[in-house]
Amino acid sequence: MPQTTVQRGAVLSAGLALGALSSVAIGSAPAQAAPSSEVDVKRSKVFVVGDSLTVGTAPYLQRKLGPKVRSLHIDAQVGRFTGTGINKLRSKQARRADIWVVALGTNDAPSAKRTKSNVKKVLRLAGSRKVIWVNVVRPGGYGAVNRVLRQMDKAKKKLTVLDWAAVVRGKSSLLAGDRVHLTSYGYQIRAKLTKRAVVALDTTRDN
Repeated sequence: MPQTTVQRGAVLSAGLALGALSSVAIGSAPAQAAPSSEVDVKRSKVFVVGDSLTVGTAPYLQRKLGPKVRSLHIDAQVGRFTGTGINKLRSKQARRADIWVVALGTNDAPSAKRTKSNVKKVLRLAGSRKVIWVNVVRPGGYGAVNRVLRQMDKAKKKLTVLDWAAVVRGKSSLLAGDRVHLTSYGYQIRAKLTKRAVVALDTTRDN
């Protein structure tokens, strides 16, 4: 059964056709995951860590991704910073997972240096796991953060960056009034693309 921990206290290429949603723009510690390059998604345990965007995405992600994997655990909290989220990757649920989805950074200052450090830390913790990282949509200098994520996506084989910023560009129907959070439709699209990014990791499917 998919599990969600949501605490309410306190980011696919630019050419993606949203109408058809025919493609996903993706690039390519606790180390209990099997040390293998083969990924069988339907037999994989997935751990998702995020902030308020993941709180909103969680119910749709449970419905879309949950049936595609062995288990799905979502740990999301409003206002969560990346450092706090990284600590969640040391949890029992995260250590048991084969694939990590990291949807953090919206609440951090837009620091390319800090982003690079955070990604390196997560990849060290991940061991042999595949890591999907959703990039950031927020006014105020976050383009530099996303450029670093694109560069690391190209350099790190086990890292996949889901380019959420490219997806929402010019798509007002996805964003709420603050231009950070999403409409109901936006959360559904984010869940659908996250599911596709996970499924795309499968090495057992015929291409």
